[in-house]
Amino acid sequence: MSFPISVNLDESLKVEIHLHQLYLGDRDRYCWTYLTRGMQTHQQSEMCLSLLVDDEGNTEDFPKTPIKMFQLLAERTRSGRTVVSGDSTRLGQKGIFGFPSLFYVPSIQYKGLPSVDKYLGLILVHQQEYDYVRQYGLTRFLSRLGKFCSSFPYPTWNTPARPSLFPTNTRELSILSDASHVLADYSYAHQLDSVLQLQLHQKDAGQVQKALAGLQEDQVAVINTAFSPRCDASLYWQEGQEFPGAYAAPEATTGMLGGSFVSLGFSQLAELSIEEDGFSVVFTEGDWKALCQAINNEESYETELPEGRRFVLDYIDVSARPKARSYEPVAVWKNLKQPDAAEVPVTTPLNVRAGAFKNLSGAASLAERVSQVELLAYIERVEAALSAAMSEESDSFVLELELKIMPDQVKVRPFSNIELNPEFEAFITGVVQKIEACPVTSQILIRVPFHINQEMKNDAR
Repeated sequence: MSFPISVNLDESLKVEIHLHQLYLGDRDRYCWTYLTRGMQTHQQSEMCLSLLVDDEGNTEDFPKTPIKMFQLLAERTRSGRTVVSGDSTRLGQKGIFGFPSLFYVPSIQYKGLPSVDKYLGLILVHQQEYDYVRQYGLTRFLSRLGKFCSSFPYPTWNTPARPSLFPTNTRELSILSDASHVLADYSYAHQLDSVLQLQLHQKDAGQVQKALAGLQEDQVAVINTAFSPRCDASLYWQEGQEFPGAYAAPEATTGMLGGSFVSLGFSQLAELSIEEDGFSVVFTEGDWKALCQAINNEESYETELPEGRRFVLDYIDVSARPKARSYEPVAVWKNLKQPDAAEVPVTTPLNVRAGAFKNLSGAASLAERVSQVELLAYIERVEAALSAAMSEESDSFVLELELKIMPDQVKVRPFSNIELNPEFEAFITGVVQKIEACPVTSQILIRVPFHINQEMKNDAR
């Protein structure tokens, strides 16, 4: 069988199925991508859906279900129900490949495919993920998905094996939990050095104007923005995260940092800060009136803020269409803010080295439950904490930690090649349980050896 394969649905619509490869985890994987041709005749953006091929799967045996799905979406389009980025569609009682819903997002360009600049990508989501987006916005979810899959800005490939990022309906303690939101699906918020730029699309200007009207001092309007195509790093937040962080393209070049929302308000003292995975801007009353007037008139605006920072408002033309971002695997983590120097503990040179961990989770694939990059970063945090806690330890021994990592907690069991007294075990357990764990979609169990005051010939990691 020779790809691409073309399937005609009617005289004006067809679907092309392409077979290509993309890098995922530690190797190249085969992927089918379905591209529509002809939806634009009904004022609807073309659509693309990418499906990973199972490791044991036959690359020629592509699923037929997406073709039927596109046929149904085309029928809806002909009746006048078009969709744009940020919209969603319910997929009926049975769903598709176990997913009950999908979201439309700006497409991602994979190597070996025709240009998808004018396409909407389709991301299949679990019910808990659908509910999460409705509460916290699509951009925050895409950041979670991108970081979990170690790709930037986010993956648009789909697989029935992907677990839900939120296995329970637990409510997060976020500043957005009880805030009223304005969805600005065409607008962007991003920061470059000391300048925060809000790029407001003309389609969003009216509802943003209404959100700001009548706002009182110390009140805020929260504007959920879209994923900025100009950024090569994106703010990331999860409950319990103490300091701002971001995940980024492996070879970041622009230095531009995107966020999932911008919070606007006014008070006696102006301020610009990063809050969770968004930007908070507080204006003086005079600047606030000038900003609101500029939005009412659809005019650009900028002002100086404390500490040499600047806020810039400009507009995106209605006809503007960004190009598809390239798929970039192996996203990297960035720390954006560290504790003050007085808060950083002074440690002696590293006397604890972690060896290769053992997966005790059974037959379940670890890759489906946790990002390898996140897991190794967590082990490094444990290594550093143990080194600081045992800086005066002179004995040489191996301490093994059995770590049961769950979405909401970590349980620790220490083992050693020497006898440990109960007080020492309790001390080590307390040290480790204070460390921020890596996010997992469901429970994993690993055992990690830590070599105390021992030379290691080979670093197993």
